[in-house]
Amino acid sequence: MKTSLHSLRQPDVVSFDPAGFEDACAHLMRQVNGDFRPDALIAVPTGGLHVAEAMARSAGDRLPVLSMTCRRASTAAKNRLAGLKALAARLPRPVADRLRVFEHALLTQRARSAPAAPYIFDPQELSRLRAWLSGAGGRVSLLIVDDAVDSGVTLHHVLEAVRGLAPSTAEIRSAVITVTTPRPLARPHYALHQGQLCRFPWSLDA
Repeated sequence: MKTSLHSLRQPDVVSFDPAGFEDACAHLMRQVNGDFRPDALIAVPTGGLHVAEAMARSAGDRLPVLSMTCRRASTAAKNRLAGLKALAARLPRPVADRLRVFEHALLTQRARSAPAAPYIFDPQELSRLRAWLSGAGGRVSLLIVDDAVDSGVTLHHVLEAVRGLAPSTAEIRSAVITVTTPRPLARPHYALHQGQLCRFPWSLDA
């Protein structure tokens, strides 16, 4: 595992402006390329798609980016908190950061206590991935990309789905900007931050 980096601590919030976000994604791409050369990036929308597209730009746009939407149980809870996050965008940053930490703790607790439920993938995205794989040959390297791993449930299901579609000879790894919890169900191979919350340019409280 190449997961980095910082010792676990009480989550704080790092805010990325557009330029800082591009730099972070380029750094993540360099970290991946240290020992892995993906043939395609598979993005988990919405945040993962932004990250994957920025990583592809840093690589000269030579990598195809394919989406793999995975609907998860915490989405409804996140939607209910959308109004709070929109309000937080107008608050002083230290207050907004405290609200972000509260949101993270609430969603993490709900994810741990929620009963297991089936995860749903977009059939059109699955068809596009199958079509790409059919033309790519057997020995492909795939990098699954997301913005953050919290419980790790989404990454786990995406990894399982991609393994089920890809040939047995495919090498499949994953990369994220941050892992926010100490023991996620699936831990990515590459991450810039560990135990740290991030505010991205598209976040409602940015």
